Amino acid sequence: MLAELAEYLITPCPPCARRLGYLREAVAIRARARRCRAAWAGHLDNCRAAILAAARACPVRGTALVLGSGALLDIPAQELADLFDRVVLADLVHPLGTRVKVRKLAGVRLETVDLTGVLAEVVQGRLPGRTPAGLPAGLQPDLTVSANILSQLPLIPVKRLAATGKYRPEELEAFARGLLEEHLALLHRLPGITCLLTDTAWLDGNKVTDPLHGISLGAPTRTWTWNIAPRPEIRPDRDVAHQVGVFIRQPRP
Repeated sequence: MLAELAEYLITPCPPCARRLGYLREAVAIRARARRCRAAWAGHLDNCRAAILAAARACPVRGTALVLGSGALLDIPAQELADLFDRVVLADLVHPLGTRVKVRKLAGVRLETVDLTGVLAEVVQGRLPGRTPAGLPAGLQPDLTVSANILSQLPLIPVKRLAATGKYRPEELEAFARGLLEEHLALLHRLPGITCLLTDTAWLDGNKVTDPLHGISLGAPTRTWTWNIAPRPEIRPDRDVAHQVGVFIRQPRP
């Protein structure tokens, strides 16, 4: 607990990341990963393998872009650095462990970016219009990885906006779906191979939730179940799991 508090206090990040709770979530994810190491191992191995398969399929290996790099738990950072001239790790919060690791990797840099493109308004309690998803400027990546963030994009913004009491549920639902659509449109616009890793269903006992708000991604390259919270992490009597899919798009002709 003390180590988590210290990390929270000294990790550099934009002010909105603290105000909206992104930094707190980043610290909590690392702590849960430690507690649930055995349950998470298969998921993390599958993610790294999927990313490396997409990377090795790239005919040109100039720049690799990772959206949602976070703590690098699911990212084979060393292997990407060996394969590509440049690796850009983009996220709103880069934990201290990531910052230390990147110092040792040639050609790897961190970009602090709001991947939703809406947080400046959300932090003020305003419902944004359709805003293009955030991306580091000027990149033409040969590989883009969206690393288990698609379903997460609306969670904190919707929670913040709901707390204002100013917006109807259908407005918040449309906003949430719009964030997902903008992220997918961004991936579609980019050149090179894209590797989308995302939750496709949330499983809590007999309850199944669609985290993609009705958006269909087509057939995945492969799927698996991620036991994200083995009992009693969240529920005393049952595990909470995510169905995860890998979706690969080849370069535009």
